[in-house]
Amino acid sequence: MHRATLDQIRILVSSNPNDDYLARIKAEIRAEADAARERAPLPRLDPPPRAAVTVDDGIDRERLDYSLGELCGHDYIAFIDHAFRALLKRAPDDTGSALQIRLLAAGAPKAEVLGNLRWSPEGRRVGARVRGLLPRYALAKLARVPVAGYLLQWGLALAGLPLLLRHQRASDTLHAARFNAVADERREHARRLDELQARQDAFNAVHGEMRNELTRLAQRLDTLEQRAKALEHHAGALQQRSDATTHELADLRHYVHTANHWVASLQRSLDELETAEAAESARADELLAALAEPDTDARAARHAAWSAALAAALPPAARVLDLGSGDGRWLAALRAHGLDAHGVEVNRVLVERARAQARPVALGEPLAALERCAEASLDALTLAATLADDALGTANLLHAARRALKPDGVLLLRAEATPCAAAGTEPPHWRALLAAAGFAAPSETAAPHAGAVLARRGAD
Repeated sequence: MHRATLDQIRILVSSNPNDDYLARIKAEIRAEADAARERAPLPRLDPPPRAAVTVDDGIDRERLDYSLGELCGHDYIAFIDHAFRALLKRAPDDTGSALQIRLLAAGAPKAEVLGNLRWSPEGRRVGARVRGLLPRYALAKLARVPVAGYLLQWGLALAGLPLLLRHQRASDTLHAARFNAVADERREHARRLDELQARQDAFNAVHGEMRNELTRLAQRLDTLEQRAKALEHHAGALQQRSDATTHELADLRHYVHTANHWVASLQRSLDELETAEAAESARADELLAALAEPDTDARAARHAAWSAALAAALPPAARVLDLGSGDGRWLAALRAHGLDAHGVEVNRVLVERARAQARPVALGEPLAALERCAEASLDALTLAATLADDALGTANLLHAARRALKPDGVLLLRAEATPCAAAGTEPPHWRALLAAAGFAAPSETAAPHAGAVLARRGAD
């Protein structure tokens, strides 16, 4: 309910206190007021807190302690600006800055300007402390007293006369240095003017040459126009030849389409041959995998003996690469001794069998995998005897093995239960072959229908 309405009700009540209608209105107003007091107050919605705004205006508002020499180290406007920011903690306004500059122009000392700012009402609220300012400010104010101030200035002048003379000599030296600097700048400007004049002369010479060149270019343009007319004549002849060539191209297009059809047929034939070759390769892998030696006790004992001998010659967790890993059973025997052994096998069926048993055998050519190894990166290398099926391949394989093995690395050439004697790769032959390839101390371990030769990489 508005305040004007309440005032009107009060006037009516005061004018006729016996009116029942006014009494009922007063009762209703009191009831609404009581109900309003009983209702819960609405929640207060405070505005969100404002983020602190940091203004970098060059004023250190936390610092209140200064020295007189620190504040007097500037001159003219820089002195006024620094004084305002230090003593009043704000930038100077136009009126205050103009007043203090007029004091300096009238010969007032800097201490008087600083004192005026420090002991102004605004400066007292800030409360900055300037060491050494109070006595200087008091002397500056005493100097303004008509008679005593004059005598005080004479006394201060006589007392500071030696210092004034020293400052005068220093000022003379400074002015002389500045005069010399100005003379040097004038000589430098004269030198630059000479350089600019020389450049202007060079520019004029180049401008003359350019005009002569433009004349020559105009003559050449006339010549080019004549040649363009001749070229137009030749272009007409070429257009006639082009029309004749277009008819020939129509015939050639027929031949090209025929050749494309033949190439597409040839590509389909090659794809069929590749598919057949892949099928033959898969059948060959299945056949060779079927000929692999079964998992017998003799094979397990052989692998255990060979892996133990190899592990004894290597440091713990040595890095070993096996070429011709087959189904990975030999690799599992090596990893059982804590060796970091990985294998490579060319037969896809055997690789799938090895991976089914979680044995780290990769599909690929053994020699290519060995050539990708970094130099002197392997502690040991084991080879299946089936890889040494020809002299050239064996020589390349042993050369790559020497490169990949560390200086004291170990090479183990192994043969499973396969008819390898007919190929001339029985253990005595391997030992002689490794010795000829530069491997030191080859020793053989024989087993029924199998054998292995262990040797170390010799010195280069």
